[in-house]
Amino acid sequence: MMSNLKRCQTVIIELPERSIVYDWFYAIHTFYRPIHAYLSIIICILGAMCNFCNIVVLTRKRMRTPVNMILTAMACCDTVVLFSNLVYTTHYTFTNCHPEQWSYGWAIFLVCHAHLSLIGHSSSIWLSVMLALIRYMTLRSRKKVNVLQIHLRHSYMAIAIVVLFVTLMNTPNFLAYKIFEMRLSETCNTTDIGNLDAFAYIPGVSDLALEAHCLTFRMAFWISGTLFKMIPCLLLSSFVWLLMKILTKVQQNRLKLLYNSSRYCDGKKYDDRKAYQGRNKNASDSCPAKTNASTVYRADRTTRMLLTILCVFLITELPQGIMMLLSGILPEAFRRHIYNSLGDLLDLLSLCNACTTFIIYCSMSEQFRNEFKQVFLPYSLFGYKLKWKSKQGYKQPSSSAQSSTGTNSKTNFELHWNTKHNGPLVSVTSELPMEGP
Repeated sequence: MMSNLKRCQTVIIELPERSIVYDWFYAIHTFYRPIHAYLSIIICILGAMCNFCNIVVLTRKRMRTPVNMILTAMACCDTVVLFSNLVYTTHYTFTNCHPEQWSYGWAIFLVCHAHLSLIGHSSSIWLSVMLALIRYMTLRSRKKVNVLQIHLRHSYMAIAIVVLFVTLMNTPNFLAYKIFEMRLSETCNTTDIGNLDAFAYIPGVSDLALEAHCLTFRMAFWISGTLFKMIPCLLLSSFVWLLMKILTKVQQNRLKLLYNSSRYCDGKKYDDRKAYQGRNKNASDSCPAKTNASTVYRADRTTRMLLTILCVFLITELPQGIMMLLSGILPEAFRRHIYNSLGDLLDLLSLCNACTTFIIYCSMSEQFRNEFKQVFLPYSLFGYKLKWKSKQGYKQPSSSAQSSTGTNSKTNFELHWNTKHNGPLVSVTSELPMEGP
């Protein structure tokens, strides 16, 4: 099989067979390999839970915006990738050399895992490109008379187009796999003498992929490396640069607006920062310029959050695209000594990318935090309610009253029994007002 793949290579630059660089990469692989499986399982479990929370929160009625629907689709794609990787890592890491664990069914799963991972991950990358495009078009048309209106149906169409496009472009990959029947002893080290003649089923490159000078195999490889990796990364880099340029310009205009509106308003001078942050409501109401500046700030905060998501995609996907292209133009020595040694680390980057969005949402979007608390941190637990009493207008009782009642006046919590539940119910009412992302 390896001899057939060698004739499918497009070698442009020759590399030596032995080098100290190969030894260095192999040392990294030897150090990281024992912990990769356990770390991947932990990340897959946590990532699947985080993406489930993303899907639940972003699909709530108040959160259904075109941008949030695309983020939801990205979370669904990441969940598929994480769950498939979890099953794959768990089975093939802790498996024994037994025919049942190398059956035809598990070989089919391995092929499905390869396709699902590629389609789900590539769809998530292209959805991030679509997300950057929508945000860029929205910001560009903000100052125009005819503002671009993007509705939910547009986001649904964009999601369907991206998934359909990635699936169609993955057609050469569908034709490149075939399940081979081999001896179990040739696949793994078996100690059971009765299983020496048993069969194992392993996916490999099909004969169709090797026909016509490896046309199907070359198409599958270069589509995965360019269309699913490098081109989206280049587009993301362009949109990140354009969004940062617009964000810088908007920030300069906002500072100029605040400077001009900070002199006098209704005969009184106001504090820009307090009015700008909404702390001085009277100043904001009486000065429309400051209200507009606060609105622009909330829009910029959303742009910053999306920029963070796009930058995470670039950091995790660009190295994989570069390594895949290099493995296509360099000889087999590069794949054997460098690409295979860094393969586990590249997989870890992809898994981390699928888990970071929840952290970004919680840290940069107050609306997401409030919705998350309403869904997953309810006000009532176990039949009791825990109410926070406002300290305003609170009068401390006298010491005699304290001694007679035996209660502490500094206690600001009251515990009530809720008859609708059978257990203690906890509710915290000191919530911040919800703002947009």
